[in-house]
Amino acid sequence: MPYISLFRLEVRSYELDVYNHVNNAVYVNWLEHGRCKMLQDKGLDYTRIIDNWGVRYMTVRTEIDYRQPLHLGDAVEVSSQLERVGNTSVTLSQRVAKTGMAEPAAEARVVIVFTDAASGKPTQVPSEFVRLFA
Repeated sequence: MPYISLFRLEVRSYELDVYNHVNNAVYVNWLEHGRCKMLQDKGLDYTRIIDNWGVRYMTVRTEIDYRQPLHLGDAVEVSSQLERVGNTSVTLSQRVAKTGMAEPAAEARVVIVFTDAASGKPTQVPSEFVRLFA
């Protein structure tokens, strides 16, 4: 079973749009934080990935399905997990939901490509990454 990373937050006033719910662009920031948290859970960050494996880790695609609104003060949980491993990319499944609720506010799939740190060309997904998160 893949590793699932979680972090919690509370919706802040500056994250709301004119309809008084969380602006769609805020979800992209939360998802990015979720991916960073997933790495941190295993003692990694973008710099350590370069230093340890000689590769870069970059987002190339983000798909988000918005299911229901979130509002000021809502307790929110963002989960992130590895869904698929390709040759040079991985797909992460991410979910945003009110804490304790089964129905998500948003679901996302994010494709990450690994590139050689020196050349910038796509390179194989590090086996250590797969071992840590699959």
